Amino acid sequence: MNHLLLKSTVGDAAQDNMLLAYRHTTEQNEVEALHPKAALSINHHRYFGKEDDHRLPYKRDVDRIVHSKAYARYIDKTQVAYLVDNDHITHRSLHVQLVSNFARGIAEILRLNLDLVEAIALGHDVGHPPFGHEGEVYLSALSQEFDNGVFAHPWQSCRLFTDIEPLNLGLAVYDGFLCHDGGMCGTMFKPNFGKTWEIHFAERKNKLLAPDDNIWPGTLEGCLVKLCDTMSYLGRDIEDAISLGILVRGDVPKTLLGTTNRQILNVLASDMIRNSYGQDYIAISEESYDALKILRKFNFENIYTHPKLKVESSKICRGYRILFELLLEDYNQKARNSYLWKHFVYNKTATYIEQATPVQMVVDFISGMTDSYFVRTLEKLVVPKSIEL
Repeated sequence: MNHLLLKSTVGDAAQDNMLLAYRHTTEQNEVEALHPKAALSINHHRYFGKEDDHRLPYKRDVDRIVHSKAYARYIDKTQVAYLVDNDHITHRSLHVQLVSNFARGIAEILRLNLDLVEAIALGHDVGHPPFGHEGEVYLSALSQEFDNGVFAHPWQSCRLFTDIEPLNLGLAVYDGFLCHDGGMCGTMFKPNFGKTWEIHFAERKNKLLAPDDNIWPGTLEGCLVKLCDTMSYLGRDIEDAISLGILVRGDVPKTLLGTTNRQILNVLASDMIRNSYGQDYIAISEESYDALKILRKFNFENIYTHPKLKVESSKICRGYRILFELLLEDYNQKARNSYLWKHFVYNKTATYIEQATPVQMVVDFISGMTDSYFVRTLEKLVVPKSIEL
């Protein structure tokens, strides 16, 4: 029996060594095949140290993100149109996949790290609260009113996967999350190469002090996703608006990008590849950038603030305040017997419970809600129900 056990153990060790050898070969292939400034797996850095695995580390990050609870909640997170009974309208789950697919197609030609591109793209929006950017405005106002500072979804995406649902991802992944907004800041995106964890945490702090300031990623892959994020939603939002009857195709401005999502992405991808290939930056032409600005201005004026999409805004705003104040008051009075504790805090790490203030806990809880869970929670805490005696 012991002989068989020893034989099995030796066999397992041999297989493990073989898998690690395959990984080492793949890592060396990256060095030879990828762009000289691409993010290599051998330089991947986790805050809590390296982990042995046959998978390349950025691929492991992708797996962790996809299997997370936060990723599952994308399915009912608003992109633009909320509370609309239409299965074909884009939600966050589809948006991040579209960003990933678009960016990966370009990254493959530019010889960048596809796994890092995918990890940043799939995880960059987990920090969004219910009802999209509109909900972010309401939540940020409440957070500041209760002396907790601003709420910024890129910062919250990092916080979610470090403090709330810790995944111990790579530095370049968190950096990509934090820096993903501001995709219309110019035609050239040049990384701040060589970032450290100290720099990253300092940038996190600065994000809350000046949420509108643009932070440059530390990798070409982060720069690519930053630009592709904006490109991915502009055309898709136009298609959704047409499906909802808010626009007709003829309303879309005539630019060199075309008037369909397919045309827009095709022109932009080709332009980005031509202007970025072999460079240590990601860039698009002035002509494409000018066309993007025209489309973005059109979307803001004709889609994002359209009265038909904002008929429930006042209710959502009031709902945020009611839910925020109820959860906070209940927690301050009941602590471990509160709704917040029983439905959110109870399974968090000891570090989270020790460091997070009650207001921050409420912010974390609400920001992680899906649209429908937000409504259900509000109904449960506010709407009277029958009493059984």
